[in-house]
Amino acid sequence: MLIAYVFSDGGLKGSPVAEGPIPAETVWLDLISPTEADDTLAEAFAGISVPTREEMGEIEQSSRLYIDGEARYMTASLLCGADTPTPVMLAVTFIVSRGRLITVRYGEPRAFPSVSGRLSKSCPSGITGEIVLIDLLEAIVDRAADVLEQIGADVERISKRIFERDQGGENANQRYRAILSHIGRKEGLVSYARESLASLQRLLSFLGTETEGAAVSKDSKASVKSMSRDVSGLSDYAAFIGDKLQFLLDATIGLVSLEQNNIIKIFAVLSVVLMPPTLIASIYGMNFHNMPELDFAYGYPLALCGMVVSGILPYVFFKWRRWL
Repeated sequence: MLIAYVFSDGGLKGSPVAEGPIPAETVWLDLISPTEADDTLAEAFAGISVPTREEMGEIEQSSRLYIDGEARYMTASLLCGADTPTPVMLAVTFIVSRGRLITVRYGEPRAFPSVSGRLSKSCPSGITGEIVLIDLLEAIVDRAADVLEQIGADVERISKRIFERDQGGENANQRYRAILSHIGRKEGLVSYARESLASLQRLLSFLGTETEGAAVSKDSKASVKSMSRDVSGLSDYAAFIGDKLQFLLDATIGLVSLEQNNIIKIFAVLSVVLMPPTLIASIYGMNFHNMPELDFAYGYPLALCGMVVSGILPYVFFKWRRWL
């Protein structure tokens, strides 16, 4: 699908373009999962080469950030679906050429409908593709901050659940399994967020330090510097969350080991407690002919009492030493 945004009635109005010509006044051309026909139409309109999905997925910086004639190509990896069970990384290409912005994407990052909805209500009459690009990048950075804040809050809840004492009768195995599952999902989100922030940092660095002939305006450079500082701070925060998740993972595994040790300790104590009675029963279970105790009238009850006492004494000793 191809959407052309044109300034009208005080806002940037978007309308789908199926087969007809793209309006010459278009400020922002948004290609959403474009077909080959959409690519051809956009290339003829803007005089650029639209990268394919495979080209957008390349990880070399020279394939993601470059200048071709009057067009600046910038591809960033964005985290999408952070609120869903299946978050993904989405490559989005921004192309600035002759005052217009062309975006190519195969998904729906939340920043795009947010910016398009806001600009459709109000925007300056002299709006350019560069201004739209700055607005999009600011919305993307804000969204990354919101995602990290939510992850941070979730990590705090996981931490409290791990170390709280009253579990309300919750099964330990199910509890630890659920905790490990949550930690794994948050670790995946943080990994995606850090990758996205690193990609944005490279894009902003390229945007703020490019050649003189294609340099951004002074106001845009100030916004780019501000966003670079924000992204740097968010990267540090993401690293902190990653370290905390690693600590929580180690703590959970340690608690699981303690639970296992407690179970093993119970069996060890039972073995020691039952060892003396077993010894007594084994002695008097031997079938030797000359055993004086076999003729003793009270031999059987005394043997039973000896087994009970010999089992109780080790238990009392363990309790006294606070090993139980």
